[in-house]
Amino acid sequence: MAIAFLTATLPATVAAPASAEAPQVEQVVEPLDGAAPFNPADIHMVAKFADADEDEHVCSDWEIWSEEPSEPVWEAHCAKGAEKVHIHLGDGEFVGSLAGHAELEFDAEYQLRARFFDSGEEWSEWATRDFETTSPGEQGDDAEVPWAARAGYTVEEVATGFQLPVNIAMVPDPGPHPGDPLFYVAELYGSIEVVSRDGTVRDYATGLLNFNPTGNFPGSGEQGLAGLAVDPASADLFASLVYEDTASLLEPKPHYPKVVRLHSDESGLAATGVTTVLDMAGETQGPSHQVSHLTITPAGELLAHNGDGFDSFATAHDLESFRGKILRLTLDGDPSPDNPFYDTGDGITARDYVWAYGFRNPFGGALRLSDGSYYEVENGPATDRLARVLPGVDYLWAGSDATMTFGASYSWNPPHAPVNIEFVEPERFGGSGFPAGAMGHAFVTESGATYASGPQPSGKRVVEFDLGSSGENLEGPTTLAEYTGTGKATAVGLAAGADGLYFTDLYKDQEYVSPIDLGANVLRIRYCAEECPVVPSEESELDGDEVSRLPRVSKFRLGKRRALVRRHRGKAGSIPSDGKIVFLYTLSERAKVRIRLTRLGGGFRGQLAAPGRPGPNRRTFAGRIGHRVLPTGRYVARITAAFAAGTVSRSHTLQFRVVAGR
Repeated sequence: MAIAFLTATLPATVAAPASAEAPQVEQVVEPLDGAAPFNPADIHMVAKFADADEDEHVCSDWEIWSEEPSEPVWEAHCAKGAEKVHIHLGDGEFVGSLAGHAELEFDAEYQLRARFFDSGEEWSEWATRDFETTSPGEQGDDAEVPWAARAGYTVEEVATGFQLPVNIAMVPDPGPHPGDPLFYVAELYGSIEVVSRDGTVRDYATGLLNFNPTGNFPGSGEQGLAGLAVDPASADLFASLVYEDTASLLEPKPHYPKVVRLHSDESGLAATGVTTVLDMAGETQGPSHQVSHLTITPAGELLAHNGDGFDSFATAHDLESFRGKILRLTLDGDPSPDNPFYDTGDGITARDYVWAYGFRNPFGGALRLSDGSYYEVENGPATDRLARVLPGVDYLWAGSDATMTFGASYSWNPPHAPVNIEFVEPERFGGSGFPAGAMGHAFVTESGATYASGPQPSGKRVVEFDLGSSGENLEGPTTLAEYTGTGKATAVGLAAGADGLYFTDLYKDQEYVSPIDLGANVLRIRYCAEECPVVPSEESELDGDEVSRLPRVSKFRLGKRRALVRRHRGKAGSIPSDGKIVFLYTLSERAKVRIRLTRLGGGFRGQLAAPGRPGPNRRTFAGRIGHRVLPTGRYVARITAAFAAGTVSRSHTLQFRVVAGR
């Protein structure tokens, strides 16, 4: 790096005394050292600050460099607030060869560089961490409802037009009339919508945040209103959110968590007022790692989840802090007297509210009504956790993935970003119309990488677990429904209803401008057994009998995601034998196969043809179609299979890259 480039990023300074010690990057926490490749759309960058002089941490420089060519491709200089120690791609700027991009490249090697600036006007040395990005996953298809459920189930759109819908709260005993409230939807940026039986969507409450939440995804935009629960006795709503300390002299001003009660009118369609139930002033929280899930127990108590707030993991074990805890309180905001650490001898403090502790980011929670057990799902650095929660237990989050396995019924590694959990059982809406074999099972939404396109191998699905009486995982995760489209939608909010399992898809899926566009949906997974609707191919109009005869293509993938081309006579040449592209796919029956290749950004189109037999197939491509050879760049391959009767299968797509050989 050039010296001029370095000095250009420094705040104006005065020479520090010679005896002063510079700050240190004590540890680069994320990306984890030696971890599996990361999704290029969502890189978490975390580092720990230390200073022997006890100077304050003023700001941080963050950079990501590509390995080849060696150059900065992303940067965030003198980042302040929570982003001093934990930052995301959305809070910086892509530069150099990736200027204008929104994510890193697939199949690439990078280095994170971080350094700290303190109030003694000194910079630390640069600390580094090498990491890799994943290969692109299978690409989706355009469909009206871009979700596929397993046999016997179907996914249906219920309501639309939402902005960042993060949670659903069903009305426990909804009225019989078309205009009666059926469920409520929490929108991250401070609104609650109510959906009536006839599908009408109305504002229940708006403007619940006292700051402008608009920010970057992934990054500072991931904060606001999160948890939602309906009081069955009063029909009031409880919500969790962060608020800005407007009196603070700090910039940016800190955000603190609180739980509020929204008083419903007689119809349940509008809030008449808001009362603060629990104000956790002074407990600074950053994006994502904030107060979140709420559950009202049959005993009329409130369980409230609180993330570690981007702070040191030590706060999750500090019983005098609300952060990194699951709290239990009355609906009036008092700590439950039978909490494990309740003691009024020294007044009411955070300790009195703690039900369980040692959590990093416990987004979701659910009671299994049949036995009264409680479970949480939690995001870690590179290991996520599903765990049964027991009162008074420390769940040991301590800055490493190994600590995220404690008490786990199941651990995701690599992470799938579980957000919500719900049980389907006879005690809850009669089992939601699901079959007997699903009773008592837990269902979890996996959101995957933040604002990533298309299907994701690690996320964008609803999965099922069969959990034993002691929390042991008997079976799962088994996919119930997964995203199959080409856009941004993912699975986040989750709630069991009388006629199925409801979930939200968080983002507007297509024709979006930004992550905060209106247009996200609430969908329902319904059990339909032998009466499930059949969706015909977009490329042919067929009746039900003909649809059943369509040839099917599955498991379309590549032997290699990146192929080499060599220069030949001043042009990119054909791919050498050690860099051949091998297309792999499985056919349900004999068919003619077409693989269409398109270079993203233009410059090349071509088509490969091959006979196909039932079962696994492979098509080797040496990089030449006719007299044309592949130029370097990123490509989309689309496969279809044609049956002898003239019907055509659904298409499947994937991406790969062609790079110049050395």
